[in-house]
Amino acid sequence: MDAATCHMCGRLFMKQTRSPYCPSCNEVDYQNFLKVRDFIREPVNKQTTIGGLVEATGVSELDITRYIHEGRLIIKDNPALAIGCVRCGQPTNEGKICARCQDDMHKELSILQESMTKQSTVRAYRLD
Repeated sequence: MDAATCHMCGRLFMKQTRSPYCPSCNEVDYQNFLKVRDFIREPVNKQTTIGGLVEATGVSELDITRYIHEGRLIIKDNPALAIGCVRCGQPTNEGKICARCQDDMHKELSILQESMTKQSTVRAYRLD
C-alpha cells in the first residue's frame, strides 16, 4: 500500500486500489457514475449530448469522459455522446481509440512483430 493524495478532496490516504480517490470520494465518484449510467440507459435519453448529460445529472464533463475512456460507460447506443479519438481526433463512441485507429495499430504491431522475428532468426553466433 502506498500513501497518495486524493485527486478530488486533496486528503492523504492509503491507496489500496487503482482509484485516485480516497474511499469517501471514491464512493461519491461511483454514485456519479451510476447517475450517468442510469440516465443514458433510458430510451428517451438516447440522443442526449454530453452537455445535456452534465446538465441532467450534475456530473462534470471531465468525469463523464473519464468513465468512457476507462470503459466503464458504454455509449455505443448513444451516438450523440461520441468523444474524440486520442490518436486521430475523429468522433468515436467506442472508448479512447476509434475502430479505424485500432485496426491501424494492430496492423503496425503485426508488421513490427514480423520484422522482429525475421531479425532474430537471421542472427547467428559462432562459438569457437
